[in-house]
Amino acid sequence: MKGINLLLVLLIFFKITVFSNVVGFEGIVKILKEGPYDTVWIEILVKGNLVKVNEYDKGNRLQHSYIANLSTGTTYLVSYHNKMFTRLEREKSATTSKSELIKTENFMVLNGVKCYQWRVRNRDLGIETTYWVAQSQYTFLEKIFGILANAGTALDEMARIPEAKGIIPWMVVDRTKFRKIRSSIKIVDIKAAKISANTFNIPKEFSELIPT
Repeated sequence: MKGINLLLVLLIFFKITVFSNVVGFEGIVKILKEGPYDTVWIEILVKGNLVKVNEYDKGNRLQHSYIANLSTGTTYLVSYHNKMFTRLEREKSATTSKSELIKTENFMVLNGVKCYQWRVRNRDLGIETTYWVAQSQYTFLEKIFGILANAGTALDEMARIPEAKGIIPWMVVDRTKFRKIRSSIKIVDIKAAKISANTFNIPKEFSELIPT
C-alpha cells in the first residue's frame, strides 16, 4: 500500500512539473550570439505570457530591451538610456519559397539535449543556415520566437526556422556560400526562477515615441 501511495505521489509530482514547464513557465533563458565582429548576450525573462528580452554587448552593457505580451501580441522596444519606448509593428516574414529544407540524421548533444541537424539553403542569396533542433517541452519558446520575429531583435535567426511546430532550435549557424560562418546563436541555459511582475512594466516617466 505504501508503495502504491509513493507511486501516486511521484506521478502527481511528475505531472505538475511537466505541466508547469509547458504552460506556466517562469524563469530565465540565456542565449549567446556571436558574429565576426561582435558578441551579444541575450537574457529572456518569462512570467506566464509576459516576456522581456534584454540584449547586452560583450562588455555586459545593456543595449536594447523588448517587452512583449504573448496573449495580446504587443511588443515594445524600450530604451532605458534615453528613457523612451515605442510599440513595434511586426513586419511580414520574407518568403522562404526559394529555400530548400534538408532534414538530416546528424545529431549533437547540446545542454544534455539530443539535437538533429536541419539545413536550409537559399541559393539565390548564397546562404546556408544550419539548425540544431529538438522537440521540446518548452513550448513557450516557440511563441516567443514567433512574436519577436522580424522585430529587430538578435533572435531573428531562431524565428526563421521552417516547419517549426513543436520544434525548438537550440543552435543556429549561418554560413556564406564559401562556408564561412556569418553568425551563430545558441541557447546556453534555461532555468526556473521567480520574476517580479514589475520587471515587465515600462517606467511611467518614460516618453513614448510614436512612428509617423
